[in-house]
Amino acid sequence: MIRTALATLAMPFAAATMIGGILVATHHTTVPPLTPSAMSAGSSQATASARCERTGLREPFAGIAINPGIMAHVTAFQRATGAHIELVEFYNPFTSPFQRREAQQATALGALPLIQLNPRNVSLARIAAGRYDERIRRYADAVRAFRCRVVISWGHEMNGWWYTWGLPWTKPATFIAAWRRIHDIFAREDARNVIWSWDPTHLYQHYANKSASLASEWYPGNAYVDWIGLDGYLRAGQTFEDIFGRQLRNIRSMTGKPVYIAETGVAGGPNQASQIAGLFAAVKKYRLAGLVWFDLDGTQPWRLEGRPAGLAAYRKAVAAFP
Repeated sequence: MIRTALATLAMPFAAATMIGGILVATHHTTVPPLTPSAMSAGSSQATASARCERTGLREPFAGIAINPGIMAHVTAFQRATGAHIELVEFYNPFTSPFQRREAQQATALGALPLIQLNPRNVSLARIAAGRYDERIRRYADAVRAFRCRVVISWGHEMNGWWYTWGLPWTKPATFIAAWRRIHDIFAREDARNVIWSWDPTHLYQHYANKSASLASEWYPGNAYVDWIGLDGYLRAGQTFEDIFGRQLRNIRSMTGKPVYIAETGVAGGPNQASQIAGLFAAVKKYRLAGLVWFDLDGTQPWRLEGRPAGLAAYRKAVAAFP
C-alpha cells in the first residue's frame, strides 16, 4: 500500500498520469518529476535526488525518531540493531524555515524524512485566520524545491493535554481549521511531494483534571490526510493492546488510511524483551504499515544503544520484518 504509493510518486512525470494508493483521496494530483536535466552531475543534490527517486517503503517498515545529527545516529543505530531504516523522523518548530540539510541527510541514507512540525508558542486560531499564510507559503515553496518526498506531521499528539495545540488551549475545530489551511496552501503552491501524516496520541482517558480524547474528534478528514501515525510507549507490564488497542479501533472506524506507529519505545525491566517482541508482532497482526522507534531518552531511557537486553530483543524482532 505505502510501497505502491511511493513507487508511483517516484515515476517520471511523462509516465505518471495520476497518483495511486494513499494519495489518491487527497488534493494532490501529481508529484514534481525528478528528471536528470534538473540535477547537475556529481552534485550532492543530484545524489540525494537520485536516491530518493529510487526509494520506496517496504511494509512493514522500520523507522527511527531522533534529533540531529542524523547521519551519525542512524548509521550507529543500524549497525547496533541490524535494522534497515527506511524512515527518519525529526522535530522542527513551525516558525522555523524548512530544514533542508536534515532532510537531505535522511535521503542520503536512502530513508524518507518525516518532519514533526510543532506549533509551539503559536496561536492556532491565528493560523486558521490566515495570519501565517506567507510563512506557510515560504515553507511550502522550500519543500517543493527540495523535490524529494517528505512526510510532514503537523501538531502531533493534539488529542492529549500537554501541548498548547490540544485541550484546554485549543479546541478540535480550531486545530482542524488550521491543519486544512496549511494543507491547502501547500496544494496551491504545488508542493506535491508532501505526504501528510496526522499523528494522535494513544491516550483517550481522563486523568484527574486533565483529559485526552479519542482521535476521531481531531481528524481533518480523508481529503487532508495521507497516513496516520499513532504515538504510544510501553512501560512495565503493558502490552500493545493496552496502549494502542482502543485508539486504533477508533481510527479504523472512521478511515481506511494507512496506520503506522509514529513514536514508540519500551521501558527497561524484566519483561522488556517480550514486550518488544509483542510490539513487533502486533504490527503484523494488525496490518500496520510500520514502526518508528523513539531512540531518545525522555521520561524513560527509550534509547536502545548501550542497553544490551533491549538491543538484542529489537535486533531479533526487526529481523522478522521484510
